Order: sequence, then C-alpha cells, then structure tokens
Amino acid sequence: MSLPKSYNKKLIQRGFNGNLEIHHPFKLGQIVTWNRRSGFEVIGHINDDFIGLDFQANEINGRGIADLDFGNETGVELRAKFAGNAQLPNSNLGIDDAGFSIEFESKGSYLLKTSGTKISYIENIAELGKKVRHFYLNKKWNRNWFVITLLVSAEVATLLISKSASGKIELKATGEFTGVEEELISVNAKFATAWKKDISTNIIGKEGPFFPLFKCNGIKIRRRRPVGSPFESIDTLNPMNTFTIDRLETTDDFDLTFEDYLFEEELSE
Repeated sequence: MSLPKSYNKKLIQRGFNGNLEIHHPFKLGQIVTWNRRSGFEVIGHINDDFIGLDFQANEINGRGIADLDFGNETGVELRAKFAGNAQLPNSNLGIDDAGFSIEFESKGSYLLKTSGTKISYIENIAELGKKVRHFYLNKKWNRNWFVITLLVSAEVATLLISKSASGKIELKATGEFTGVEEELISVNAKFATAWKKDISTNIIGKEGPFFPLFKCNGIKIRRRRPVGSPFESIDTLNPMNTFTIDRLETTDDFDLTFEDYLFEEELSE
C-alpha cells in the first residue's frame, strides 16, 4: 500500500483528506483526482474555460479555528528528554542532550500540529452541485473529478509521517527546551534531527503558509430507501460500475448527488 493511501486512510477518521506535500498551494474550487501511488493531483479549476461550468463560487476565506493536534490516535509515542537525565531506551539522545523522541507504530501514522490555523470554504455548494450533476448527465464531467470545497491552512506546522511500522525520529534541542509539545509549532524553538528512520515528511515548526487538510465534494449515486423495506439499510452502491447515465435518467431507484467525498472506497481497495 502506498504512503499517500496509508496516510489518508488514517486522516479520514478525522473527516479530512490531505497530501504529503502540505506546502502545495491548494485553492478552493480546484478539481483533483486520486492516484493510488502519488495521492491527490490537481487537474484544473471549476472556473477554467475548458471546464465551462459558468459558476461563481461564494468563498468564505480565512476564518480562525482551533489549532490542530492530530495523529496521536494513529499510534504515536512522544517522549521528552531533558539535559542531564538518563538516556531514553534505544535513544540516540545523549545524557547532556535535550529534545523529543517520537515513535510511530504503523505505516501512515502521523503527527500533525498547527498554529495560526484558518478555514476557508465554498458557501453555495448546492448551486455548484446542480451544475456538476447537469454536466455529468450530459457527459461533460468525469466521475473521477472532485472539487475542493473546504480548505484548512496554517501559518506554522509540524507534520511527521511514518513510512513503516518502525518509523522514528529524534529531535535534539539546540536552544531553550521546556519539554511541552507546543514547542513543536513554535518558530522560536530550535531543533536538529539527531536520528531518524522511515520518516517521510519532515516539517518541524516551519512557517508556511501550509495547506494540510481539505474536503472534497464529488458525484455519488444513492439508492432510494423505501421505508420498512428489506433494503432500508442499503444507501450506497458502487454506482459508477453498475448504472449507465442513460439508466440514471430513466430509473426512480437512485438519486444522483454531489456531496462530501472521503475516498473511502478508493482507500479500501
């Protein structure tokens, strides 16, 4: 399983998706596709002439939200080491060193911390959905296109992602050290990498802007659920491989929707 896939399988537990390269300047309205090897790829924007949607997004930009502290639930052990204390087990931080030892228990386990965190989103998604559904039924919209409708940005970020079940990084403090985790998102804290193994992204308290998380909307086909029927619990299908567009236009059994898309089916393959 590729690292982008392993990482996003864990991110969707938080209701988000993301790329490994969080410095990439994602924008609202960008159209992305999912590549199982490389992750999310931008292929255009809803306002591009070749798309032809004729849609004006009402964007709400830069609203402050609580800073992120994600990833501990994915199997992350963070230990502080103070100068003069005994060495931590299996550590390369010496007795006179201070810093953090961070270990990860699985591929895709991650630690994401941010400060100066803001959220931006498209407000008139329902109007956008009508346009996209119309384009899809008229064979002008690719079923594998997804629109970024919500974007999280941060002024400062730390992101560490493990490439294996034995990922580990040790950070040696080169200045004052208090041992609190917030130092990992302080631009005043200074760390040097003392040792690392199987760590992909190595962003530690760097200034951005960064774009660590986003949400997409995409085409879904939902089965209508007759109340009390044996199929009441069935509300989704892999519809793209089952029904043609012509069948969708004539059947009353399914609804074509434009809704949150977390790529669960793609990540489970």
